[in-house]
Order: sequence, then C-alpha cells, then structure tokens
Amino acid sequence: MDLIEIKDVSYSYDDSKKAVDKVSFSVKQGDYVTVIGHNGSGKSTLAKMIAGLLPVKEGSITIDGLEVNEENIAKIRQRLGIVFQNPDNQFIGSTVKDDIAFGLENKRVPSKDMEGIIREYAEKVGLTPFLTYEPQNLSGGQKQRVAIAGILAMAPDIIIFDEATSMLDPKGKKEIKQLMYDLAAGDDITILSITHDIEEVLQSDRCVVLNKGKLFMYDEPEKIFAHADKLREIDLDVPFIEQVREAFGKYKIRLKSDDLKGMVEELCRSGSKS
Repeated sequence: MDLIEIKDVSYSYDDSKKAVDKVSFSVKQGDYVTVIGHNGSGKSTLAKMIAGLLPVKEGSITIDGLEVNEENIAKIRQRLGIVFQNPDNQFIGSTVKDDIAFGLENKRVPSKDMEGIIREYAEKVGLTPFLTYEPQNLSGGQKQRVAIAGILAMAPDIIIFDEATSMLDPKGKKEIKQLMYDLAAGDDITILSITHDIEEVLQSDRCVVLNKGKLFMYDEPEKIFAHADKLREIDLDVPFIEQVREAFGKYKIRLKSDDLKGMVEELCRSGSKS
C-alpha cells in the first residue's frame, strides 16, 4: 500500500530556477527510503514540502489519501514527525522530560498517562538516565535522540530525517543511524531519510536519487549502485562494497553478495587493526 504519493511536484524559491522539478514517486507503508543527491539537488526542499513546511505550488503530495495542503495540514502533522540536522534548534522544554512532554501536551494527552509514555520512549532511545538533564548539557547524538523520542511519543506513521546526522561527531552519527535502523526494522513506521551518507543507503529499502531538482533514479539500493558510472557523472560516490565489486569485475571475477560482504567486513577489520 502506498502511504506517500508524490505526483509532478515542483517548487521554486524565485521565478527563475526550480529547486524541485516535476518529481514523482511513491512510498509504501513501513518502507525505509533514503533520498540522496549533491548539494542543491532539492532534497531538503522536497522533505519540507512533504512535511507541509513549504507549500506545494505545482503537482500534489498525498499522505494516506490526504492531500498536503492548508486544509489538511493539522491532521497530517499528527501522523508525521521531522528531525532536522541541527538538534539545538529543536528544543522547547527546559529538561529532556519536558521536551518529550511538549508534543504530548499539544495532543492533549491526559497528565496521568504522560509519565508512562515519556519513560517508555526515553527508554526506547536510551535516555532514561537523562530525563532531568538540561538539553544543552547533552552530546549531539543525545540531543538528536531527545528529538526522536519526542516524535516517537506522538506515535507518528512517518518520520522524516532531514540530514539528521550531518552535524554530529562519528560516535553521534553511529548512535543515530543505529536507532534509525532499529526503527526501520519494524513495520509500523515509514522512514524518509535525506542523507549524504552512501553507506546508510545500503540499509534502506529503496533510494531516491535527485539531480538538479529532477528525479534521477528511484529503485532498490543494489539496483541504484549497479549504475555507478551514472552516479559518478552527477558527483555521487558509491559504497565501498560496490567499489570492491567493481575492482573484481575488471578481472571478470564475480562474487556472490554474501562472499563479497564477508570480504569487505574482513578488509575493514584488518584496516582498523593496522
């Protein structure tokens, strides 16, 4: 079942160049979809249109049959959450607990039910010991986990990650990516991740490739990376595992996916020891 349908969507910030240009694709319920492209390809603009933060000027976006427009946006936002790249811009409450509670208060969840919900989702993202902390005293990865906990507490159908790991240190990136993978492992939440992280794309169900505002490719990651030359033409790289596959292919050596994965893992282990 298609949960998100995007049809011939365009958007421009002025009268000259279109940031998004007649883009169409659909996302099934429970899918983990990554969106990649060089800077200025339209990734974040598209994410903001899906979330209703920018108006759909041309074409249409529907979420479970509801068109994203001024009339429906309140209903849609009850089903959708967005995590931005800078966690410092997302805090409302003076403590972690207050911040998670903010969305619940907006949904008018009874006070007697809030405590259990807050603790449930704080535990889910590994923040139980930090509920009384002030957000500014947390690491970047912890701050993003607070933002994610606040969204999860509102029980959304869709979470958009708009380059949510781009401002984090390596440890924070690893924490948030693992949390995203754990969320994607279930069937309840549909994830749309705007990312520059090519390795993350391998973990997703499908990948959208944008180039100069247009849809360049939309397919399963393995099929996308089978066109490595086309990706490099638009200044995108391919994962290390695909580079190894290419290297062996030059010598007409074909490896099964499992064998290739094992070889790459061994190469990475060897490199980390040296």
